[in-house]
Amino acid sequence: MLNVQHSIVSPDALLKVIQKNYPSIGASRCELLELGCNDNYRIKGKRKDLAFRLCRLNWWQPEEFDEELRYLEIMRRKKLNVCKPVRSSKKQRYIKLSAPEGIRYGALFYFIPGRHLGFNFGARNQNLVQLGDMTASMHSIADDIKQPIQRWTIGFDNAVKEFLDKAPIVLGHREKDLNYLHKIASQLEEVIFGLPDNALDFGLCHGDFHLHNIMLQPDGQLSIFDFDWCGYSWRIYDLATIWWSLTRKENTDKAWKAFLRGYSRQRRLSKYEKDLLPWFVVFRHFEFLNFQLSMRPHIGSAWLSDNYYDFHLKFFKDWIDKQLNP
Repeated sequence: MLNVQHSIVSPDALLKVIQKNYPSIGASRCELLELGCNDNYRIKGKRKDLAFRLCRLNWWQPEEFDEELRYLEIMRRKKLNVCKPVRSSKKQRYIKLSAPEGIRYGALFYFIPGRHLGFNFGARNQNLVQLGDMTASMHSIADDIKQPIQRWTIGFDNAVKEFLDKAPIVLGHREKDLNYLHKIASQLEEVIFGLPDNALDFGLCHGDFHLHNIMLQPDGQLSIFDFDWCGYSWRIYDLATIWWSLTRKENTDKAWKAFLRGYSRQRRLSKYEKDLLPWFVVFRHFEFLNFQLSMRPHIGSAWLSDNYYDFHLKFFKDWIDKQLNP
């Protein structure tokens, strides 16, 4: 029999696991929602729908996964509207599943009704103001946690340098473009590490804080989900990721300013942070490309084509011309 790298668990089989480990929810149906970094399923409960996230083999160590879930529990206790994990009948935050490839870990969450925020900014961009306020609360709650959450660090080396080290795999035939990427990475490194110590707020971040990881609920409230990538970084990385996701649509300057206005109600940005926000959009784009490249062993590489990199190199050039070399 051939080795299995990643199996897709049957919804019927998973339903039995859910019924055994979470009997109080009254699960009656399970359907596969999407495959990606994790496999996500929707569970029909007696009173509410739920979502089950099944991690890939060795995606996170169990103690790191548990820390993400602990962070979510703390934020829920502080009344921040984030996805709520559900403990098993044994009071565990996650459960183990024996799959053909090995032991995988999964967690159950209450399903968030509504739709992805996307570009649904609301009247006078009020949804972005609300999101900015929630982001500040998220950062402040993390600062006050007495027993710090044990998660990874999203830094220059594993967001930028790691991508450049691997880039010849897909860009080895494009020496000019590789040189360009190394040049802007050097500029980015210089502006970040050329600052005085503690010039930038550093702490626990969402890590993948784009507009499609925010749900707009039917009552108009927002809910934040997908903390799979949460870790320690410069706080303006979370803010810059919102700005980065806003660039997918034209004429969003007012929406971006509304987000910053909401954030600044609780947490003021220093002049250093305001000045470096455009550079952290560059940082985010490097991190995104590194993540996509790291997914090659999991989902293949055919899509990492010249057209793909043409698009992303154009983003770098257009952004730098507009925001950093006006």
